[in-house]
Amino acid sequence: MDKEKLRQMVLQYLSNAGDEGGKRDSMYEYLKDVLPQNKTEEQKLRSLGDLLKTMKKEDLIWTDGRNWFEK
Repeated sequence: MDKEKLRQMVLQYLSNAGDEGGKRDSMYEYLKDVLPQNKTEEQKLRSLGDLLKTMKKEDLIWTDGRNWFEK
């Protein structure tokens, strides 16, 4: 799955989460079926974390503690 599709899915998830925001583990459960199947669970979680950090740097999302929010 390409990163742009994953980014759109993360934004959609956070949009649906609203004021509560979303935790990485919950996002992982939402995305795990579309993440590369040849990676271990730990690698998938790390790649999701990397994607979230990148999106934060790009000012698309923000974090408050362990919760992520759409801008």
